Amino acid sequence: MLQILVPKEVFEEIVTTKKKIIEKKVSKYWKKELLDIEIINDTIEYKIKTIHKIRVANEYGEEKPNIVIECQKIDYNVKKNLFEFYLGRIIEKRNVQIHDDYKDTLIQQLLKEKEVLQESMNKDHLTQVFNRRKMDEDINAFIAQNNAAYLSAVFIDADRFKAINDNFGHDTGDRVLKVIANKIKTHANRLNGEVYRYGGEEFVMLCFLPQEQLIQGLHYLKEEIKAHKIVHPIKDISITVSMGVAFWKNHAHIETFLKEADECVFKAKNKGRDTIEVCL
Repeated sequence: MLQILVPKEVFEEIVTTKKKIIEKKVSKYWKKELLDIEIINDTIEYKIKTIHKIRVANEYGEEKPNIVIECQKIDYNVKKNLFEFYLGRIIEKRNVQIHDDYKDTLIQQLLKEKEVLQESMNKDHLTQVFNRRKMDEDINAFIAQNNAAYLSAVFIDADRFKAINDNFGHDTGDRVLKVIANKIKTHANRLNGEVYRYGGEEFVMLCFLPQEQLIQGLHYLKEEIKAHKIVHPIKDISITVSMGVAFWKNHAHIETFLKEADECVFKAKNKGRDTIEVCL
């Protein structure tokens, strides 16, 4: 197995995953270890070998601390005249001791990576608002809060969205969804709410506001969405949304709470779209 010796400080950075690339100056040794010679059309060409794992040790030698680590790829950096080893997961450790400060750093890094992963799992890829999975988690927490009497579910549905997809293409439909999502996110801050993509062209806001203040804010949101034009070569596209609002104080179960808000959207559409239907 290929072995790379590194200084103690570099070794500790690799062990704690702070360092992901090892650089080695091009030399006769590394050329011999890393390059395969091929003759193609009477021309000599060099190809970097595929190496799946390497042993990394500090400069005390193989009997001292060392690890076996995944080698994702090896590149040649022309500008620096270096071989670059891109490191992956640690497969094996021998005689490795991590100082407390490095342990703390590693723990903090792992917690941060976990947080980033969790955030990614909770976000809708297209619109970057929370997804339905996150909404299900949040709503269970929200109804347990002391101010749950002010909780409302606002269902927001893009009007005539299928026609936009059919006439202007799905890329334009995606642009419409992003615009709506961004408008809702901006207003959600003012409405003390969180935004979720419920599915398709439908979004949900879970808000904590008195009814009158909420409805007034939703009218501003609806009109701001309506005022935005999507520029398209065929013609500019106007966007409108229909909204349905339900209040938790009128319900005992989450299912009926959300169902009522969703049904109010259909009532709003039946009234001609671009309107808000409130379930009292």
